[in-house]
Amino acid sequence: MKSALIALLLLPLACAAETQVGANSARARLTFTVIVPPVFRVLQATPMAGGFEYRVWTNQRSVVLNGREFRFTHAGESTLNLPAAPSALCVVHGL
Repeated sequence: MKSALIALLLLPLACAAETQVGANSARARLTFTVIVPPVFRVLQATPMAGGFEYRVWTNQRSVVLNGREFRFTHAGESTLNLPAAPSALCVVHGL
């Protein structure tokens, strides 16, 4: 009986010796990558003296039209004045 009592008293100590700090927790790193393709849409083209005024929407900070780079202060709706006809317009995406 005495040895059984000693065994019961030592049992929690054996468990405590096997337990490590943080053994019941897990750590992981999860990374999300979102790929957004470039979008450039002409919402409205208005003829004006010497060219056209375009109301455009883009999710980019810059776009190249007819070899000329146009930079925007923010993504979204903007207005561009281009001295070219719509048929001669060449758009390059992904800058």
